[in-house]
Amino acid sequence: MTEIKPIKNNLELSILTQAQVVEIRAATLTILEEVGIHFPSKKALKIFSDHGANIDVDTQIVRIPADLVIEAMGYAPRSYTLSGRTTGTELLLDGSLSYFSTDGSGTETIDLTTGVQRQSTKADVAMMARVSDYLSSISFYWPIVSAQDCGLSSPLHELEASFINTSKHIQSVTIIGEELSRSALRIGEIIAGSADKLRQNPPISSLVCTIAPLGQDKDGIEGAMLYARAGVPVGFMAMPNLGSTAPATMAGALAVGNSEVVSAMVLMQLVNPGAPVFHSILGSVMDPRSGSYITGISEKYLCNAAAVQIAHDWNVPSLAGAFSVDCPTPDSWQLGRDSVYTSLFTPLLGAELVEGLGLLKAATLLAPEQILFDDEIYHTHRKLAEGIGTNPDQIALDVIKSVGPGGHYLGQKHTRSKIRDIWLPTLTHPAPVLDDKLPLEIRDRARETLRKILLEHEPEPLSPEIQLEISKILNSAEKR
Repeated sequence: MTEIKPIKNNLELSILTQAQVVEIRAATLTILEEVGIHFPSKKALKIFSDHGANIDVDTQIVRIPADLVIEAMGYAPRSYTLSGRTTGTELLLDGSLSYFSTDGSGTETIDLTTGVQRQSTKADVAMMARVSDYLSSISFYWPIVSAQDCGLSSPLHELEASFINTSKHIQSVTIIGEELSRSALRIGEIIAGSADKLRQNPPISSLVCTIAPLGQDKDGIEGAMLYARAGVPVGFMAMPNLGSTAPATMAGALAVGNSEVVSAMVLMQLVNPGAPVFHSILGSVMDPRSGSYITGISEKYLCNAAAVQIAHDWNVPSLAGAFSVDCPTPDSWQLGRDSVYTSLFTPLLGAELVEGLGLLKAATLLAPEQILFDDEIYHTHRKLAEGIGTNPDQIALDVIKSVGPGGHYLGQKHTRSKIRDIWLPTLTHPAPVLDDKLPLEIRDRARETLRKILLEHEPEPLSPEIQLEISKILNSAEKR
């Protein structure tokens, strides 16, 4: 595994003032207490009822008093660590660093060999896990596409393909329901070594999407409760669409999304006080001309960035979104425009986790080389977030005096040392061609680099014994 290089933010950015954060919190508490959230789960309804929430059994609407929300959220930990299979994969979620992952759950792939667009497979999950294991921009791995050749147990096959091909932390976005969640937790125990070790150093975590507006998914929430009881991190993502599943205003969409996420996090604390949770809101906009979904738009950039501040207002880690773009092909001006804002805004606001590298067409299409374009944008922003150092070594006054007017800095020891700290973009600025050959076009260079990674990079192997145990779990799941 290549050393992970997270983004350390030395700059400051705020989208919302503190007064605006307070206003959105107040609106959220009002929504939770007076409007309520739909929880289509008898198990969830009973837990809420036992703790004093107002339950309408017929409509399955839960209204949560503000004091219960605040009390429950007081148990949620501000920071904790996600682990991988090997040393160097630990991710401390305390706001000091931003860790990025691939995007997830794409359904189609442009085949790297044939160039033909087709349904995604387990082999694609494995291939991109191996690439992600190599890339220093990727701190943890979302199975980037779905294993559509593996039937109903495909989420477990995605876990297997991921763990075999990367030693980094795996976060599942498709494992919902109690049966799949139990199997996933068992795989996590095998990787970690025991249930206690899974709790202490979780190599897996789960993300569950809410149902907009103001609803939860039965299988998602019941699977999440198993994660909470096991002490394994679980997050909740709201995806309010301005004008359709949320008000056509950013503040209204954030209030709706926040209510969905907070209601689920409250439930996790009622299930197991202190359960590690994280918060995520990814907004989008309905195109009023067609009703379609737009991701590359200013309101999305602002909502996704503001959501980081809202998460931190609840004193929990944030999962932000970046990169996910509308365009269907790499190396386009639209891709650059859509990627640049969210992938810079979110770490500048201190998001602990950020998803999004590698997919096109509103996160449905994998062009494998796309991840290298996103990797280059990532490292550009990593250097931007570092800002400018002004200590004596950085100002280099002694060197300036030594060179003097009209001199040259190339021969200085200081230059030879510090020039290595400059990150060079290799796709947009390739090494000079030393013969008469024309350089490859940028997309061809990306494909060539990707093939080289796949040929040469070997992830830390899983032991045959662990692979056998995971295979047994998959075989059992397929027989149900």
